[in-house]
Amino acid sequence: MRVKIIMNPWSDQRRAGRRLAQIETLTRRYGGADIVLTERPEHAVKLARQAADDGYDLVVAAGGDGTVHEVVNGLVRGGQSDTAMGVIPIGSGNDFAFGLGIPLEIEGAIERLYTGRERRVDLGRVEDGNGRFRYFDNNFGMGMDAMVVVRTESINRVYGFFMYLVAVFQTIALYYQRMRVDARFDDEKVSQETLLVAMGIGPRGGGGFFLTPDAVQDDDLIQSCTVSPISRLHMIYLLVKSLKGRHVTSKYVTMRQNRRITLKSDIPVAIHIDGEMFAYPHDNVRQVTVTSVPGALRVIV
Repeated sequence: MRVKIIMNPWSDQRRAGRRLAQIETLTRRYGGADIVLTERPEHAVKLARQAADDGYDLVVAAGGDGTVHEVVNGLVRGGQSDTAMGVIPIGSGNDFAFGLGIPLEIEGAIERLYTGRERRVDLGRVEDGNGRFRYFDNNFGMGMDAMVVVRTESINRVYGFFMYLVAVFQTIALYYQRMRVDARFDDEKVSQETLLVAMGIGPRGGGGFFLTPDAVQDDDLIQSCTVSPISRLHMIYLLVKSLKGRHVTSKYVTMRQNRRITLKSDIPVAIHIDGEMFAYPHDNVRQVTVTSVPGALRVIV
């Protein structure tokens, strides 16, 4: 089996690069792998596409959820991936690996690459009002949820889940903006003010927040969580509840499961997918359509 590992040494606040020698040693136990390092944002997209063209049997994302996201977008063409993907989770959140039960420690994850089974999982396709589109493999956030990702870009002394936690509290303290959203969840039409709309193919985001706790990776459904305007104090209350997925019972939270969702905002909005920014407010994106793409990705689990 020919294996290509695409490693992002910048993952986890540049700490992932220290794992290179360990990965090289462990993969040799199973016959080895070709390893290439990413050099810039979006580089993993190109490297994954090239690896598929070169006929590799397995293309592995070694990094965090952002690296997984880029490798997925390099492998998927025309809504499907013909090349299997693996994951070595060495990032800050590792939510995609968590959702699929992939070991979060390196030795177990590498063993799984060579001994695991293949599973077909769903993806989501996001398209804005200008026709620009991208696939996501785990989660989507619009509004306050995406502003948390913006905050993480300026944090460099805290790692893993605590980085996201700090970013959440900073966002609650510094950012409060309602948006009026006209939405369509399959055939259901909704118009309301909201603080955020989060969606998940997997259950967890931000390294520990279960905003979409009932999301399943292979049911052709995207779970969404819409939060109505609430006070900052109540935000903290729901934040704590979301660590166990218990926010879903709040009267300010609406949970849905759909195949196609269209969102139109009255203001430009921040949007993230898999913890990577799809649109900043200054990009003036006001409309997106999110569609489930069933069984689009082959993953070794």
